[in-house]
Amino acid sequence: MQNESGYFRTAMRRTTTAVKVLLVGLLVMLVSAGTIFAAGQGGSQGNKQGVTIQVNPSSRTVDRGEPVSYSVSLTAANGFSGSITPTVSGLPANTTAAFAPASVTPGSGKTATVVLTVATSATTPEGKSDLTIATAAGASQAAGVVVQLYVQSSKKTFSISGNLGAPLTPGATIPLNLSFSNANNKSLALSSLSVSIAGITRTQAAVAAGLPCTTADYVVTNYSGAYPLTVPMGSKTLQSLNPDSAQWPKIAMLDTALNQDGCKGATLQLAYSGAGEGN
Repeated sequence: MQNESGYFRTAMRRTTTAVKVLLVGLLVMLVSAGTIFAAGQGGSQGNKQGVTIQVNPSSRTVDRGEPVSYSVSLTAANGFSGSITPTVSGLPANTTAAFAPASVTPGSGKTATVVLTVATSATTPEGKSDLTIATAAGASQAAGVVVQLYVQSSKKTFSISGNLGAPLTPGATIPLNLSFSNANNKSLALSSLSVSIAGITRTQAAVAAGLPCTTADYVVTNYSGAYPLTVPMGSKTLQSLNPDSAQWPKIAMLDTALNQDGCKGATLQLAYSGAGEGN
């Protein structure tokens, strides 16, 4: 009888243990079921209250001082219907943001789209920021979507100028030592450089006498050196950058059989252009 009683107590303990395991397993399944409508990855999230958020694109790059926009799709799901107000957090300093419209009421199972515009300033810090886009309006509170904002220095133009330094005469060719002013905070790798004659201003005497002077009296030879042509920060001349002077741009005045007295004392207006590092 003692053995049977002992066996019975042992069996009861085992049965109780089995029940506990079963309850724990059931609890795990319930938790999983509760999160099946939860946030996804890659710019699309939602929650069990019935709002999902999708953002496109999930990453934007903007120059400081410029605005940038994201398209935010808000879907009322799982039976939810009501007003949805989007929010954004994680903005870098000296940056503002606004949604248009500020709130939407898409109706159960429907999707409404709002536009998030982030306006940076000249003092917005450079670098990556993680913005969290969520919602706030009672039951419509949704899990946030994290998107990226990359702020970079605004692109600055560089200036080019030049002066022949000597008057042109028929048959003469003069090299043009260009000057560069690079306001960027890094060197520029120029991929193109060109010079052209934009206009000619004759003397009043030549105009009164009806003596012509046109671009046909001149020839422009453009820079023939290797690219990229690296221009450091600050002010530099073509001579200081050390390309062979034979590769510099040149302006020549042709010696023609026509009367070229109209070009005496004339002033050439030269136009310069170049490109480098996306500027």
